[in-house]
Amino acid sequence: MKKYIFIQARMSSTRLPGKVLLPFRGSTVLEFLYDKCKDLKGIEKVVILTSDMPDDDPIEHTCHVNSIPVFRGSLFNVLGRFQEAAKVFCNPSDVVIRLCADSPLIEKSLLQNFSDDITSKDHFFSTRYLQNGDFVSTTGKGNNIDALKVNELEKLRGDSDLEREHIIYGFEYGSKFRLYESNRKFNENECIDTPEDYQRLL
Repeated sequence: MKKYIFIQARMSSTRLPGKVLLPFRGSTVLEFLYDKCKDLKGIEKVVILTSDMPDDDPIEHTCHVNSIPVFRGSLFNVLGRFQEAAKVFCNPSDVVIRLCADSPLIEKSLLQNFSDDITSKDHFFSTRYLQNGDFVSTTGKGNNIDALKVNELEKLRGDSDLEREHIIYGFEYGSKFRLYESNRKFNENECIDTPEDYQRLL
């Protein structure tokens, strides 16, 4: 079982367009997160997953210039993008760890501990769980991590817009699911959604 990190990124955010390539702490938002992930132990590869729309050409260019693996797929069907990328990079027994590029301040120690805690028996593993239609996070916005076995990823049908866009709505929250719980308290919101978030977190 090998572990891969897939970071989803796009330029077409409605609240803060182009946010993933904005300057951030001596780098860009996307590169800051990638650099944090590439040094983690036990990770086979970190791949940026962006769309095949022209708006996202700058992401591919940035990745190529910096020798960062990149995969392009559907803009709106993120699940399909992940499934196609997994076919290229992974085997069915491998695990995909899903991150969002707008969470560059996710703690490296949390990422390492989460990755280390994944076992071959885990099918769906996350820092959050679905309760009455809403997600309850154990780590706070901007520190969420989701992981699933590739063979389970391949089975997801994406029957709803939520499943296609967020993937985690398709998780099987039953015997196959395990919640990652940390005894640490994290900041409530470290996600870059708006111009205000960007200025606050710079």
